[in-house]
Amino acid sequence: MRLGMILGPLAMAILLIWPVPGVSVEAQRLAAVLALAIIFWMTEAIPMAATALLAPALCIPLGIAKDKEILAPFASPSIFLFIGSFFLAEAMRKHGLDRRLALWLLTQRGVLRSPLTLYAALGGMTALLSMWMSNVATTAVMIPIALGVLTTTPQLASRPRAQADIILLIAFAASVGGLGTPVGTPPNIIGIGFLRQLTGQSVSFLDWMKLGVPLVIILMVFLLWLLRPRGIVFTDRHLMEDELRQQRAALGPLRPGERNTAILFTLAIVLWMYPGLSEIIAGGPTASSLWLAKHLPEETVGLLCGLLVFILPVNLREWRFSLTWKEAERIDWGTILLFAGGLSLGTLIFNTGLAKAMGNGMSAWMGTPGLWGLVIAGILLSLALSEATSNTASANVMVPLMIAVAQAGNLPVIPVAMAVSLACSFGFMLPVSTAPNALAYGTGLVPLTRMMRAGIGLDIAGAVAIFLIIWVVYH
Repeated sequence: MRLGMILGPLAMAILLIWPVPGVSVEAQRLAAVLALAIIFWMTEAIPMAATALLAPALCIPLGIAKDKEILAPFASPSIFLFIGSFFLAEAMRKHGLDRRLALWLLTQRGVLRSPLTLYAALGGMTALLSMWMSNVATTAVMIPIALGVLTTTPQLASRPRAQADIILLIAFAASVGGLGTPVGTPPNIIGIGFLRQLTGQSVSFLDWMKLGVPLVIILMVFLLWLLRPRGIVFTDRHLMEDELRQQRAALGPLRPGERNTAILFTLAIVLWMYPGLSEIIAGGPTASSLWLAKHLPEETVGLLCGLLVFILPVNLREWRFSLTWKEAERIDWGTILLFAGGLSLGTLIFNTGLAKAMGNGMSAWMGTPGLWGLVIAGILLSLALSEATSNTASANVMVPLMIAVAQAGNLPVIPVAMAVSLACSFGFMLPVSTAPNALAYGTGLVPLTRMMRAGIGLDIAGAVAIFLIIWVVYH
């Protein structure tokens, strides 16, 4: 942290003073600001959201562009998709709908038949929730449930390795599940936002899920194999079932807030997926899908459904609604600012010509790898960077860079951007790599060596799976 406070300004000063051949003055100054931002992000010298605001702000006095151009991406439609989906997730957490869903799954017939079916249920529910909620919130919901399972299961509680693996399963499944939908994790929306902002190309909700959902399924199967319980047999299954049923019964009937949140989540999912599904069934655009694309694009759907939590009441007599603004203030505004700042810098990279220069330079360094060589390079670089810094910061750096490299080589941009966006959600080796990892490590049940061994296995499997999915879809 302290080193970053020294290295960041130093790198910026050197790039401002040292002449860089072949780039404009504005591009050189932007490179200096980017160096500061990347170092601050990697070392967390100051809060990452603050860096995301500082870097665009510095571009204004440096004359890189006009203030309106620099700050315009902070009002990108993708920002409002973030905000709306965060409101929905906060309402889900507030009213306990997430916990109700998890306990419902764990009390279904056959779930506690064996340790493997229990692991599959816990991991599957975590991944499913994480497709629609933040990875951190999902992990925070599921870890207490997993700890409760451990306390009622002597066969698991008596084995440190099994305890570590079941907690790691929750953390890893939360990150893996986020790959399934555009709103599952910030790098997904960052990739879509950069594609639209920098190239004018778009990836629909359903198009993303065609890649994301198979990837989630493949990685969850691998994860269950990697962390599978060994040599454990349940002898007190009925005790566990009774405990979980008591927890579920204690929730009582569905409350108005849960019902409202469930309705809005369902509505959002239907509106997000309907255009793509209707076009698949009809073999082309339909009147309804065209109308929705024009009047209710995905970002607007997310925002409106998110805002409806402030309108649907839980008790009109007491004038109480599904979410209050004080409660909404708890959403991850820092991630929203981090995304917006990265979007601003990414746009400037292209507008100043720095992207072209970086793309040409990287192409010269890499030679002519072709599309699939570039996809592999993007995946590996993104994985390496995501181990050292947050997934959101990694995506802000890697997506515009690899788009520039693809354009410099006249290669298709979407496969490269999608691969990089997905790879930036990895980095499972260390507690600092992802917030779910940090929560898992914070339980005190997961040794660092176990996290590193399991994490590198999942990283390798993820890199291979991402490449294969991208290759199958875009080959």
